[in-house]
Amino acid sequence: MNILITLPAYLIAKITSGRKEYEMRKCVPKNMKIGVDGFFVVEKNTDEVRCWCRVDEIKEVHMNYFNAQYYASRLGVTSDYLLEYANGKKVYLWKIGKVIQTGDLYRDFLFVDRNPQQFAYCPLSYGELY
Repeated sequence: MNILITLPAYLIAKITSGRKEYEMRKCVPKNMKIGVDGFFVVEKNTDEVRCWCRVDEIKEVHMNYFNAQYYASRLGVTSDYLLEYANGKKVYLWKIGKVIQTGDLYRDFLFVDRNPQQFAYCPLSYGELY
């Protein structure tokens, strides 16, 4: 099952240009099939869904100084941001596979009523045949 996440425009641009290899989250959706399902990205402060990304792999990482230095550019953020976000705990890095830019797709079409803080399931959406 696909999910919906919220990101700012600058990170969406990095995803669609291929400069952002991973999405970082503090948990993993239980109903997501790796290599098949993925996530829709709604732009922060809008209801516009900008793209869909297949999740090809999920890595569990303890975000220490060295990992933050290594992953910062792959996540499109600074190493300081990574260390603050992780706060000494493990995080999950979702490897972004295929990216499909969506046209006139809005959050409501996915049966999600608001932009999620962490993520929200899209109940009628499986794989890239969303």
